[in-house]
Amino acid sequence: MATMQLDDDIGAQARFNMVECQIKPGGVRDYRLTLHLSRLPREAFVSSELRDLAYADLEIECLAGETSRHLLTPTAFARLAELADVQAEDVVLDIAGGTGYSAAVLAGLASTVIALEAEEALGEKASEIWQQLGIDNAVAVSGALVDGQAKQGPFAVILINGCIAQLPEALLAQLTQGGRLVCVQWVDGASKAHIYRRMGDSFASQAAFDLSAPRLASFDPAPVFEF
Repeated sequence: MATMQLDDDIGAQARFNMVECQIKPGGVRDYRLTLHLSRLPREAFVSSELRDLAYADLEIECLAGETSRHLLTPTAFARLAELADVQAEDVVLDIAGGTGYSAAVLAGLASTVIALEAEEALGEKASEIWQQLGIDNAVAVSGALVDGQAKQGPFAVILINGCIAQLPEALLAQLTQGGRLVCVQWVDGASKAHIYRRMGDSFASQAAFDLSAPRLASFDPAPVFEF
């Protein structure tokens, strides 16, 4: 079980306010998830000049050298995490989580979390933060986001931290039987949270609710050239 280093009284109050005034009113009811969100110092994962905004319901930039990623808003991430229904025995693939906040939250709910980022610098930064916080069941890897991480699968849960235009079949193939993939997907002019479940060799999909998230351009369909 991951251990957390709690912040000062101001940080603890900010986390309480985030959970009670944003996440719970946003519809999240999972007690394990909200408890963990109230303990994890989100400010540790964002750029130093933005730490005063760490608990605002905003998409916040996180930096690793010259590389950056925008974290989902706390409410958007919490709603996706709740939709994924993470269990204590699950192995989770967390995609595009930047400096590791989402993986840190999931590590408190699951057995193991593999955090996949396109840029190695983000994974290195995430690993540093996890070590400082005593999180020992999350592992950072780098590679193409659309490819997933088949060699460390299959996964009970795959969570994509962003809005995608197209879901690669390669990611669905990395789910266990009964496994869930959650993401925000742009369909017919609207972005909605989707959940995909593996049932044998087929997959059931459901649009769960409207949700905004930063666009992940690497999931855009390849351009079609006409001659």
